[in-house]
Amino acid sequence: MDNNKHDAQSPESQATSILTSSVSKDDVAAKGAAPEPQGIKAEAQEIKHQEAKPLEAKPEPQIAKSATVSRQVTQVNRSSWAIRFGVLLALGLTASTLAGGYLLYQHMQQQIQLQAAQNIALQDQLQQALIVPNQRIAQLEQQQLSDAKTFQELSKLATDQSQLQDRLNKLAQRSPTHWMASEAEYLVNMAGRKLWLEKDPRTATDLLKSADETIAAMNNPALLPIRKALAKDIAATTNLKSADIEGSVLALDALIGQLDKLPLNRADGEASTAEDTTISGDLNDWQSNLSKTWKALTQDFITIRHRTADAPALLAPDQQWYLVENIRHKLLQSQLALYRYDRAAYHQSLMMARQWIQSYFDVQAHQTSEAIAAIDKLATLELDPITLKAFEAKPLLLQLTSYGELTSLEEPQL
Repeated sequence: MDNNKHDAQSPESQATSILTSSVSKDDVAAKGAAPEPQGIKAEAQEIKHQEAKPLEAKPEPQIAKSATVSRQVTQVNRSSWAIRFGVLLALGLTASTLAGGYLLYQHMQQQIQLQAAQNIALQDQLQQALIVPNQRIAQLEQQQLSDAKTFQELSKLATDQSQLQDRLNKLAQRSPTHWMASEAEYLVNMAGRKLWLEKDPRTATDLLKSADETIAAMNNPALLPIRKALAKDIAATTNLKSADIEGSVLALDALIGQLDKLPLNRADGEASTAEDTTISGDLNDWQSNLSKTWKALTQDFITIRHRTADAPALLAPDQQWYLVENIRHKLLQSQLALYRYDRAAYHQSLMMARQWIQSYFDVQAHQTSEAIAAIDKLATLELDPITLKAFEAKPLLLQLTSYGELTSLEEPQL
């Protein structure tokens, strides 16, 4: 009995019991985790069956066999835990890989967005940096155009300068009598002023003759075309009818000064014959007596005069000033028409002034008759228009004073 008890409490039996209990506990987990080999499963069932029996003393070979089984079971248990650990490790690695991939994807998206923003910023910077070069290029193009224009202007100035130098050289080689050509040109210009501004053909002719004498005094046969042109101009101005404009203007001034001395027309109509207002004593003449009595009563209140001619209405003394001013205005218009050589306006103004003087002033008076006679004399003045437009000698004289000689000579026709 003691041996059996000792055998039951021996280390081998304790190991067998621990192994059996551990195998029984891990049965369920082993079934769900991984399939065990058929031999191991049979041995485990045999061990369970032996456990159910009462403990008996076993010989040494059985203990060794149970130890071998326990080692195998331990190895199986360790392999199942390794499998579990490998599966868990694989799941952890898969989860870590997915998480790392997701984080890497987000990081790449952020990098892409950052790179896009940097690209946009670089494009803006590039555009901003290109503004100044473009402006500079535009400025350079404009400067090039301005330089081209300046070059053209300089070329033109160089040409003008060469022409001026040639003219200066010609002027330096001119005859010492060049001042006479300038004098002749001045005389021709004055003749044109007298002819077209002051309407004085006579003075213009005299000035042209003086210019011809100056050219003749130069004693240069090359200047014959100028003298020929001057001869034509002198003949054209001589044929113009000269009107005494200054004398006519002075006569109009004198007439304007006499307007205040002209007497108004105050002549009354012929007095009517006196009627017999004596009342007769015959009763049969009661009608004539009544008429005479009525006339005698109204004679001191109403005066009636009869005119047989179409005489104009008489002016009041205070209206004489307006009449004189209107006539003075018409005479001033005639003076202006004289300076403009406007023949129609001149005659129209004179005739209107004459009509007003004859209608409203006393024509029997000496002053009025003299004023009307002066207006009639001024009306006979003829104002012929000047058809001559320019002098032929002027461009030739301009060539002579500018170049010292005639650039285009004309052969004199004999």
